[in-house]
Amino acid sequence: MINLIPLPEKIKQQKDIFSFEKKNATVCFSPRLSEIKKIVSVVLGCDFKETEGSAVLNFVFDKSKEKEAYSLTVNKNGIEVLASGYEGAFYALQTVRQLFETDLKNKKVLSAPFTEIENDSPRYEWRGLQLDESRHFFGKETVKKLLDFMAMYKLNVFHWHLTDDQGWRIEIKKYPLLTEIGSKRNASQLGNWNCLDMDYTSHEGFYTQEDIKEIVAYAKERCIEIVPEIDFPAHSAAALAAYNNLACRNIPCEVLTYFGEVVPFSKGIHDWNRTLCLGKDEVYSFVFDVIDEVAALFPFEYFHVGGDEAPRNEWKKCPLCQKKIKDENLKNEDELQGFFTNKLNEHLKALGKTLIGWNEILSAKGLDRDVVAQYWTLKKDPNVTKHLKKGGKIIMSCHNSFYFDMPHTQAKVRNTYYFNPLKHNVPEAYMSEVLGLEGENWTEWTDCENELFFKLSVRTLALAESAWSTEKSKSFKDFCRRLQRHKFYFDALGIYYGHDEFTVNASVLKKTKKAKSLGISVKNYDAEYEMDKLKRKK
Repeated sequence: MINLIPLPEKIKQQKDIFSFEKKNATVCFSPRLSEIKKIVSVVLGCDFKETEGSAVLNFVFDKSKEKEAYSLTVNKNGIEVLASGYEGAFYALQTVRQLFETDLKNKKVLSAPFTEIENDSPRYEWRGLQLDESRHFFGKETVKKLLDFMAMYKLNVFHWHLTDDQGWRIEIKKYPLLTEIGSKRNASQLGNWNCLDMDYTSHEGFYTQEDIKEIVAYAKERCIEIVPEIDFPAHSAAALAAYNNLACRNIPCEVLTYFGEVVPFSKGIHDWNRTLCLGKDEVYSFVFDVIDEVAALFPFEYFHVGGDEAPRNEWKKCPLCQKKIKDENLKNEDELQGFFTNKLNEHLKALGKTLIGWNEILSAKGLDRDVVAQYWTLKKDPNVTKHLKKGGKIIMSCHNSFYFDMPHTQAKVRNTYYFNPLKHNVPEAYMSEVLGLEGENWTEWTDCENELFFKLSVRTLALAESAWSTEKSKSFKDFCRRLQRHKFYFDALGIYYGHDEFTVNASVLKKTKKAKSLGISVKNYDAEYEMDKLKRKK
């Protein structure tokens, strides 16, 4: 029975089985595909011996294949992979891995059904997963586990959210206070957006530039590119805590300990959501310096600058911002942010990079059409359509389908699986401008690895199939059937996942009486996770 995720469009299986002893495993490489050999043993869990001629696993160069495409045959003679390069061969390995169930047990003999897969290739070029480490820092081992998980399901972009109001997580050598001060906070808000509870335990952590290089290389081996996100001009409280002069008002401030407006408003704090000053030359120098150091660490052609949720309050009152508006012949503060974004874009283009920003940046007039908009908002954004009609590119991360930090009752697995850009202001004529799909893992209310994977594991598989497989080959009922087999892989990889009632069926939070009866407060944003933990103990 076919249990692959994502599902190839053209696949045939027979009842006959091919088996081999792990200790006698052999592999043969075409000269054009020999670069894959260093990871073959890692992926399949065998100590393969390289040989010539007939082997258990044969890689054959096929220049007709697209970059990520492959064909695969398993028969009585062994396994044959056809690919044009590293990526296609690597994805074929992931398919072989699932066929042999190499992660299930430490078997001496591996077996798989006779299988034919013809020219399996992705629907979208961008198949992404994001991790926010500003709100909660997880560290290298969790990131590597996430990258391994992504690779198994043919995801190829890791969006790394490294700075925000609640923590600066990347070393910048020219500005050491960003990590000395900006990577630490003395408390964290608990519960959910409307909860006033606080945990007064300090939280800190950051990546050195050597750490970043290590993780980038690890990802590259697994055909994953990393796009860094360094937020400008908003979500900058951690930077402002380190360098007060970057704000319109040069006043002392701290790394934020809360994640929304409820806590500060309850304490009478109304100017907590501050931005960089766009009227100061020193701010532009700071931003360009940071971009230069970060861009040098990430070879991927894309660079994310955030750009969302930037309040205009201080800009309206700041004489330097108002002077900048006048000097640059801008109409208002919206155009001021557009001017700033275009300056970032010019700088990034000089470095060979393409700017990505959340779709709010499209509200600014005069924005360079070369920027890529990441479309996340709940409401349909007409500016996205305008951007597409000008030849602009977008990435789809629409909230109710791809915000994996949301309860499963809100961002349902089915929503992710059946996502269609046509229903979100993307005209059919411009579907070619959609780079792909990406799942978001914001971590305001996620503070440990198990909870992170509880939220993302099943929905990531739905994302993988939605981003790779063709529409006509998709069936949610069949996906749920295949999902049961993949829970064995989750166990083997140490991936925490939820029972079906907490993930696929997603009925838990509707039963608030049940949650209360188990001693779980329904104001806790992660009631699903807490109830799942209780169920596991029984």
